[in-house]
Amino acid sequence: MKSLWVVLGVVALLIVVLLFVGGSYIGAKNTLVQKNEAINQAFSQVNVVQQRRLDLIPNLVASVKGYVAEESTILTNIANARAGVLAAGSDHASNINANAKLDVALGPFFRLQEQYPNLKGNEQFTRLTDQLEGTENRISVERQRYNKTLEDYNVYVRQFPQSIWANIAGFHYRDEYFKGNPENSVAPKVDFSK
Repeated sequence: MKSLWVVLGVVALLIVVLLFVGGSYIGAKNTLVQKNEAINQAFSQVNVVQQRRLDLIPNLVASVKGYVAEESTILTNIANARAGVLAAGSDHASNINANAKLDVALGPFFRLQEQYPNLKGNEQFTRLTDQLEGTENRISVERQRYNKTLEDYNVYVRQFPQSIWANIAGFHYRDEYFKGNPENSVAPKVDFSK
């Protein structure tokens, strides 16, 4: 009779352990699904704001063409970068890379205002530039939120014991961060002698 109680006690202990492990796995997997969806939602919000920029660019380029016909290289680079963003589709890494190229292409465009004072006086150009600058700020904020959401997911996936459950459930570290332009790490050269 005593051995029966020992066996029942061991079986009960195994059942409790299995319930605990199973509950831990289910809880971790549900959290991983939630965090993964949060990444997708944050990326969608970045896309919404970036789409606004893509919609503004053709109007802005058209308003500038009459003033700066000789600066067609800048306008062509912007158009090509915009086409690259549209072609990137929904793949996060491709989309991030294409938008980084568009960020670089827009830099010289904003400097055109300094070279063409009449362009600054154009009401449509000024309005569109203000909208584009506001959109750039929104993009920056949304990218920061996206990166923070991705960081939260990546930390969760790498922490113990969630790392075990993440590997079993097929969730892995995602390196799809928006990163700064590597060219910005080089300090500009300022020459006051000219």
